Amino acid sequence: MGAWLLGAAIAGPARAQAPAGADTGCGDAAAGVPALDRRALLAVHRADGPLVAGAMRTADAVAYPLFYGAVPVAWGAALLRGTGYDDAYRLALTGGLALGAALGLKRAVGRARPYRTLPAVQSRSEAYRRGQEGHFAEAFPSGHATAAFALATSWSLSHPESYVAGPAFAGATLIGASRLWLGVHYPSDVLAGALLGAGVAVAVHLLRGAVTPGAMAADDSSGHAAAAPHRPTVRLRLPLP
Repeated sequence: MGAWLLGAAIAGPARAQAPAGADTGCGDAAAGVPALDRRALLAVHRADGPLVAGAMRTADAVAYPLFYGAVPVAWGAALLRGTGYDDAYRLALTGGLALGAALGLKRAVGRARPYRTLPAVQSRSEAYRRGQEGHFAEAFPSGHATAAFALATSWSLSHPESYVAGPAFAGATLIGASRLWLGVHYPSDVLAGALLGAGVAVAVHLLRGAVTPGAMAADDSSGHAAAAPHRPTVRLRLPLP
């Protein structure tokens, strides 16, 4: 089940109930999408049991609150604790850079969303309907997967405990899978977004010494701050009478 969900998340959501014989049916705009990509999408999109539908709907519902709320919550926690400003800063920087890169790639690649090109796929999302996609209607890469894995990777690198990284990546995986189940992304869109988000997070973390302001770098709660300079011990000896 875990492996199936991971594959689903690395794919993206799609809508089920394809007509008989329409396993990989596609329009002209989907002709450049590999057949394996289309088949994997349809496999996830057609999974429509109550448990799957509930999990996918929940992941979709919490995605935007998570994206918009993660950075403010991190900053708020840092202010309350008086430490962790560097973690919050890297989380914000990672999210901004990853999302900017994803939006730029969307415009450069220009892939249409599967529900617009595959007759077997319909959008389950109220936010995505033909002609209602907004300014960034392109599919590749998935912005949701990019943001989810950017935040999960950044926070897990700052707090590498298993009880942090496990739920973070499980949540990111479910968000990615929901994009397939909803019919708004191909698996390769989600995989590319996940790699992009995680890659930006790793790069920011590796370059933390160069990208983190000095005042915050001194508060590196992830244990990577420069060690405090050695201070020699001074002993005072007084002659006794």
